Formats: sequence, structure tokens, C-alpha cells
Amino acid sequence: MDKQFVFLSAITAVGVVGGVGFGPYIPLLVYYLYAVMRPQNMWFHLPNVRDTPWSFVVAVVAIGTAVIYRLGLIGYPSCGVTRGARTPVWNAVHWCVLAFAAWLTLRHGLTLAYGNVAEVKESDWTYDQYIKMLVMFLVGSLIVYRLDQLWGLLAVIALADAYVAYEVNMHYFSLGYNRIQRSGYGGLDNNGAGLMMAMGIPLCYFLWEGTSSRFRWVYLACIPALAHAVQLSFSRGAMLSALASVPVVFLFSRHKRWLLLFGVLGVVFVLASSGPELRERFLSINRHDLDASANSRKLTWSIAVKFANENPFFGLGLRCSKLHMKEHGAEENQAIHSQYFQLAADTGWVGVGVFAALVAAVLWTCYRLWRSTRHWPPYPEVIRARAMAGAVSSSIVLYCVGALFLSLDSFELPYILFLIVAQLWGVYKGGGVQATAWVNGSQLPVPELTKSRLPWRPTGLKAPPPIPVG
Repeated sequence: MDKQFVFLSAITAVGVVGGVGFGPYIPLLVYYLYAVMRPQNMWFHLPNVRDTPWSFVVAVVAIGTAVIYRLGLIGYPSCGVTRGARTPVWNAVHWCVLAFAAWLTLRHGLTLAYGNVAEVKESDWTYDQYIKMLVMFLVGSLIVYRLDQLWGLLAVIALADAYVAYEVNMHYFSLGYNRIQRSGYGGLDNNGAGLMMAMGIPLCYFLWEGTSSRFRWVYLACIPALAHAVQLSFSRGAMLSALASVPVVFLFSRHKRWLLLFGVLGVVFVLASSGPELRERFLSINRHDLDASANSRKLTWSIAVKFANENPFFGLGLRCSKLHMKEHGAEENQAIHSQYFQLAADTGWVGVGVFAALVAAVLWTCYRLWRSTRHWPPYPEVIRARAMAGAVSSSIVLYCVGALFLSLDSFELPYILFLIVAQLWGVYKGGGVQATAWVNGSQLPVPELTKSRLPWRPTGLKAPPPIPVG
């Protein structure tokens, strides 16, 4: 029996048993591990791994146990808020996700009612990809109410991303096969896979910032593997997106001097590990008028704008635009290569507007949390909350830049980050950050500067003794 099959069986068993015995958070965590790692694609050469529905099994357990918990049939120990905090209410991120899901559902319903067979087939597949991500977002928003759960989720997806980068590098160095460039990864082409690797870099950096134990250096050690995987993808969009996120990382970082040092080391690493072919590939961005790939994108974007202008409210239907590309001079069944223009063509200007509002709500929420807590005492829990805001902001900005050049209907990583920031704001507004600090006994002495700006103190709890400083 293959060791990979045994490993996945054990992880899935943990998700199932943990869900039944301790609550839906555990199978949700395993589901998101699989969503990033995509084991069927990673070990596609093993039939027993490729043909087993790992994600489906833990998703069913997560949904089932979440329903049981919300109906009050069983009180799971991993559910509910931290003692002393208030139950979070939905915020702008939740409502934007709900509005986006509703608009996609309406557009898909119209296709089912009025579309032809080919359009229904394309819309069915795309809607299925979207709805899986949005349903699991809803499940997470109903059960994840604790700071440590959000931190654990962020760590799991970052380490899963880093493990994919390890596999990509291993194939390249040990087998001499650049898999990510030739085949992409997990249903994504080389550009989408490169973007997924790039998004892991700020996640690992802020996990390093928010961790106080020696394990923090593991996160930092993952960054070179992720950066080299981005290089191996030969994706100019992923490289440009990674550069565009640097100012955001610098803004949110607590250790700006360390970050400058890491930046210098990163430049040295990139120059040392980049061959002339890769440098030529990246520098060709400024010669886009002579680049066949860039010219193809500009053509598909202009066609998408035409489709959206002709159908401004509902578009042509989810991914139905590809069926009409050849009529307008593009290749048959060609994708539009931009998430924004793809949504505009498929769901109209209204659909892409709702998606833009969702992204704006995420970034504004992260900034508000970071700004609101900048004068708080340096509790470890406060540091983690701020680190999560920085990680999500940087990674989402990176995604937004990359989405200019890629159609990413089945890309689940940003939706996991949407869930994290939506729940993080709820934890903050409900006093969960401070309550976690009090329960953990990690409250630090209050600096003189912040005595007039003390955060909310949870009721019903005795203050733990201050931890001596120095």
C-alpha cells in the first residue's frame, strides 16, 4: 500500500473522528488543507490516491457537524466563543460574499432556464467550483469564533502551500522535470500555480512575525522554497504580483529592519537562482507590444468588454463567453485571462462590481483592525491578530494584481483568506482578542502611553497576574 495513501487516510480519519467527537472545526481544517495541497493532483500517478474523494468526505462531516451544532443538538468543545467574549455578528465581508453567491446563483439559474446545452454544461462546471468555495465559507463563518482557530487555519494553509512548493522543487532538482511550468498544478496552469506559490510568501512572513516559539523559523525557511517555485513557473504575472505586494508587507510589518534585511537577501537569492532565460522572460514585460501572449490577452479583454457592454446586468453566463470567442477573432474556447474581465463577460458589470466590493471590504477590514489596535499593549494575542491582518492584506493584494492576468474560477485560497478576515473582525469586535489574552494568562503590563486607551475588558473573568518584562 502506498505511503501517500496511508498518510491521507490517516489525515482524513482525523478529520472524521475529530469532527464527530470534537466539532466541525477539525474537518474544516482538513478540508482546507486538501483545498490548497490538492493531493489528487500531487500524487496523480497513484490510482488509489487519485480516485478517492478526500475533500468530499471531510466536507460532508464538516457540514453535518456544523448543522448539528447550530441546531443545538450537541455542544462541541471546539465551538463557540472564548470565555468572556461576545458572539460575533456578520460584517461587510460576510454580506459581500453572500451577495456574490446570490448573483452567481441568479446568473446560473438564468442559464439553466434559457441557455443551450453547451452553455448549461459550461455554467454547471463553473458554478459547481464557485458554490463549493462559498458553501465552505458559510460553514466556517458559523463555527470559527476563536483567535487560535483562525491562527491555526492560517498556519495550515501556509504550510500546505509550502509543501506544494517543496514538491515542485523536488521534481525539478531530483528528476530534472519542471512540472509547474509544463503542467501547472491542481487544475491551474503555470500562471495560476505560480500565483498560489507567491501568495504563500507573505503568509509565511507574517506567521513568523506572530509566532514567539522557535518554530517561527520554520515559516521563514519556507519562503525560499516558495520563491523558487514562483521562478520555476516562469509566470511574469506571479512575479509582478509578488513585487506589488512588497509595500503592503512593509506597511503592516512590525519588524521593518528585519524586513529590509530579508529583502536584500531575497534579491541576492533571486539573482543567484535566476538563469538568463528567466530574466529575459520577466524583462519582456516592457515589450508587451511584441509579445504574442500579451497581444492575445489584450484581444480577449476587448472582447470581454464588448460582451459586458452588450449584457451589462447578467453577462453571457458563467464561462459561456468562451463559446463565443471565435466569432470575435480569438481562438476557439479561449479563456479571457483576467478574473475581472471574465466576471464582467460572464456576470455583467454588476457581477464584477459585487466582487470588487468584496475585495475592497476585505482590505478595508484588515486595515481597520490593524489601525485600531496599533496602540494596544503588546499581548501575544494582539500581535497575532495584527499579523493575520497583515498576512491577509498582503496576500489579497498579490492575488488582485495576479487576477488582472488570470481567470481563477477554481482558485480557493483567496476565499479561505476572506473567511479568516471576516471572522477575525468578528472576534475583534466581540472582545475575543482580549478575552483570549486573559484566558491564556498572557496579559502584559500596560505601557504608560496606552493607559488612556485600554481595550475592552471581558466580564466575569479575574485578571491574570502580569508577566514580568525583562
